[in-house]
Amino acid sequence: MNSLQRKTCLHVSVWTGSAIIGISAVFYARLIAFAQAEYFRAFEAHSMLVAALSPLAFLGATALVRLGAPEAKGSGIPQVLQAIELAKNPETRAAAWQSEFISLRTGFIKILSSTLGIIGGASIGREGPTVQIASSAFTWVGRRTKKWVPGVDLHTYLVAGAAAGVAAAFNTPLAGITFALEEIAEGAFGSFKEMMMLSVIIGGVTAQALLGDYLYFGHPILGEIKLSVLPQALLIGTGAGLLGGVFAKLLSNPAITRLPGKWWLRALVCGVLCSLISVWTHGDTIGSGYEPTRRALEALNPDQVDGLFPFWKLITTVLSYLSGMAGGIFSPSLSIGAGVGITLAKLFHFVNFKACALIGMVAFFSAAVQAPFTAVIIVTEMTNEHALIIPFMIAAFLAHALGKAFMPKPLYRFLADRHTEA
Repeated sequence: MNSLQRKTCLHVSVWTGSAIIGISAVFYARLIAFAQAEYFRAFEAHSMLVAALSPLAFLGATALVRLGAPEAKGSGIPQVLQAIELAKNPETRAAAWQSEFISLRTGFIKILSSTLGIIGGASIGREGPTVQIASSAFTWVGRRTKKWVPGVDLHTYLVAGAAAGVAAAFNTPLAGITFALEEIAEGAFGSFKEMMMLSVIIGGVTAQALLGDYLYFGHPILGEIKLSVLPQALLIGTGAGLLGGVFAKLLSNPAITRLPGKWWLRALVCGVLCSLISVWTHGDTIGSGYEPTRRALEALNPDQVDGLFPFWKLITTVLSYLSGMAGGIFSPSLSIGAGVGITLAKLFHFVNFKACALIGMVAFFSAAVQAPFTAVIIVTEMTNEHALIIPFMIAAFLAHALGKAFMPKPLYRFLADRHTEA
């Protein structure tokens, strides 16, 4: 096979894999949305009955993972990191292609377990699982490409698949690239990202102080975001950063929660506790958190938002994750962060509480996952609020530093390493 034929085969492989990822992500998103909508419909009609049955769904979702594919547990990103480590090691590179971390069976169980978890009212997201599903699909395509093009690099396929998964899950192409650089293929980027972020913040604030907030080709949509929002970003970055650090610590050290050791009993206890909280909060803690967050961003004033929501959401997300089912923390983290931002806006009487919600999203995610660039870009792309980039970066930088005080090693990397050592 000559160079042109090889390049053509690789291009076709990438196009095919990317298309499969896009289709899979849309199917999975619609399946989760349908399951969540049906749960809400049933909960509104028969809240006590649904709450009573929810622990059984927790048990079923966890049993699917335990019996069908243990590698499908949790968000899926630590498993992709483990597969990448196998692919990078010359001694395990060949076996990595067949790893259960990125098998189609694992991806299938991932979909079933997380869907059943949503039906049971778990506080989980689909974005992390989409990364593992996407990496599994891309690897499947890569295995077939390898038969025609020897020497295909699994590491490249895994990183590309993970990036495509994030992009497809959130409809944020740039965030997919950033996530791959910052979290999946960190490498040298991790050694200078803090210095780079700090230099951008200082340079950006200085320029805005002298010239004001402007765009090179004008300001066609948004109004002016004044420098008065910067102290608010510091406060929210501190509050959300501390809470994000606690969140990561709880996920990484289940012993702190004193949950039962037996997997089936732990799943039932987590289900019961989440059900009780969902009844208390009228269903706001169920699922990804998209609905209450959307309502908060569309509210006329912050008093329409429950100030305790982020704390209830944090508890149910930790319980759902530790139950042992498949499910991510991406979107619940954004929802918790939005709640923290609005709660602080209410306490300190900040006028622009919606901007505070977005800053809270960035800060909490930065502290919990320790991926500040991804947090800034993903919220910017999702909301199109480019005028808030400097406040986003300030909050992200501060929250990331606070998160590291709780977890010196990033959460996903810690979970991946702990699984490897076990």
